Amino acid sequence: MMNKHLKYLTVSFIIFLWWQCWPPNAYCEFYKYVDAQGRVFYVDDLSKVPEAYQDQIQVYREKYDNLSEQEKSQALQREQEQFQRHEQEKMLRINEQLQEVQAAEEAEKRRKAESAKKKLMETMQTRVIIDANRIMVPVTLVNNGVELDVNLVLDTGASQIVLHRDVAQQLNIIALQKGLAQVAGGQNIHVETGQVQYFKVGPFKMEKATVLIIAHEGPATAYSGLLGMNFLKNVQYTIDYPNQLIRWQAPKPAPPRELNSEN
Repeated sequence: MMNKHLKYLTVSFIIFLWWQCWPPNAYCEFYKYVDAQGRVFYVDDLSKVPEAYQDQIQVYREKYDNLSEQEKSQALQREQEQFQRHEQEKMLRINEQLQEVQAAEEAEKRRKAESAKKKLMETMQTRVIIDANRIMVPVTLVNNGVELDVNLVLDTGASQIVLHRDVAQQLNIIALQKGLAQVAGGQNIHVETGQVQYFKVGPFKMEKATVLIIAHEGPATAYSGLLGMNFLKNVQYTIDYPNQLIRWQAPKPAPPRELNSEN
């Protein structure tokens, strides 16, 4: 858009210079006649002279041939000045148009920057469910072509991500190892160790994430496991309790990060 207006400006400037060299008074021939009211007319085409006045036509090779040299010079000067004023006004209008275009482009840049900032802020925060002392974080799990959205309780006391067995079965997670794990109350429970292809939390993506699988006992819950330290240790975040948000902290905006799932 700017190139179009710059081209227009250049062409106008060339026309202006051309007129400086070839003033507008360079005509071939003019005709003068006086009507019945005594008004003097100058025309550049004989057909424009009314038939009643053609017998009094005076022909001039230039527009101001009927004037003295001094009057002619003054008239030409006035005409040239008028033409220059007209061209200056035209150039001013073009400059104003260019400034309007530039202002519109700057406004569009600011709008896009604000939009990008807003989108970044949206990706850098995750809405959570806070119920008593539980913070339930939405995550997306992907394994063997199956994608599942679940809530996991944020738990800095869990060394690994923990999934309930029903979720592991839906994702077709293969148990790589079986053993015992001690829970918060000191009780040992049977667990299986597996791996998911990847899972996403907020702006982060964790490949080949190690998970512990447990059998959930008791009534159904709004969550399907625990979000443990093998993920949490790799990210920085703050919890906005009033607005029920996790605000993730990152040095710069980027596509979903690959996190190391090792321990």
